[in-house]
Amino acid sequence: MELKTILQKLRNKINKIDELILELLFKRRKIAIKIAKKKIINKFPIKDKNREQELLKKLINFGKKLKLSKKYIQEIFNIIIHDSIEIQKKIKIEKKNNNDNNQLEIACIGPKGSYSYIAAIKYMKKYKKNYFIKKYNNFEDIFNSIKKNKFNYAIIPIENNYSGFIPEVYKLLIKKNIKIIGDFYLPIQHCVLTKPNIIFKDIKKIYSHNQAFKQCSNFIKKFHYLKIKYTNSTSEAMKIISTSNKNNIAAIGDKNNSKFYKLNVILENISNQINNKTRFLILNNYDINKINSQKKNITLILKTKQILLFYIIQILYTNKIEIIKLKLNSYHKNQIKEIIYLEIEIKKEKKIKKILKILEEKDIIIKNLGSYSRLNISK
Repeated sequence: MELKTILQKLRNKINKIDELILELLFKRRKIAIKIAKKKIINKFPIKDKNREQELLKKLINFGKKLKLSKKYIQEIFNIIIHDSIEIQKKIKIEKKNNNDNNQLEIACIGPKGSYSYIAAIKYMKKYKKNYFIKKYNNFEDIFNSIKKNKFNYAIIPIENNYSGFIPEVYKLLIKKNIKIIGDFYLPIQHCVLTKPNIIFKDIKKIYSHNQAFKQCSNFIKKFHYLKIKYTNSTSEAMKIISTSNKNNIAAIGDKNNSKFYKLNVILENISNQINNKTRFLILNNYDINKINSQKKNITLILKTKQILLFYIIQILYTNKIEIIKLKLNSYHKNQIKEIIYLEIEIKKEKKIKKILKILEEKDIIIKNLGSYSRLNISK
């Protein structure tokens, strides 16, 4: 047999072995991909140095039996292991990017631990799976960001059942062109919070948000010697206490939120009202003009005078439309002396459309803030 023929036959065998090696490498890579997915789900690290060292040690020992050098095995399997790691890293990045693309952004007022922050978490955990919370220092910035579509939703406190409407939010609802897509109530449990090993009689100064002080005004009057310090949020107050070296200061905040700042509760249930709760609005920038029959309420901002107020109430009464909330307020922009914040219940779509048409013809409507449902986040 000619040498060329012999060589060709041997080369064919090598080619088949090479193809088999490639098939095995392909199968190995598929298993590596499955391992990557399991690691990502269980939050395990992609690179495992101990596993790599153990694998190489076993392969080198096995290679000795086959009379393969340590260096030869290390060079080959370093490349194979590196390929597995790179593939797994790529899958992890792709998974993260997909999650980021599906991630909803929600805005709230105050840092971590504020009532708005807790309300945002409760809402998103119940109704949305994947979310990221953006924290703002003031309401104006949130409303401006809504207009620029910087997030999907905003959770904004609008009123408390004791202290009433939050004036700044009320004015921004009138001023900005946004939509209400839902609302819910959050129970508020005001407490006096301090750093560990502090007793109440040593407290000289107390920090909190204006609304918290209003809702705990009876407590504040009772201890009139306490110096009041206003903050942008209850969580800011808690942060001040937790980072201060002083032992004579305290914050008013929620019992459940104190854990964020490692503070102790030294006095509980200090709200004026036992069943204290705050109503939050869910806002976005979508232009929703249609009345959705599945929604429960609709909110309107109306301009009025005394005679028009009577006329509006008469229209609603005649059409058997239930008034959920009606607030009359002075407002001087664009020469409107008084405005009405009006929430009405939607039961029959045709009647609501009819009333909206009448109010539009009378040029009474300043803003239609949209129709929405009241949500239950307590469970």
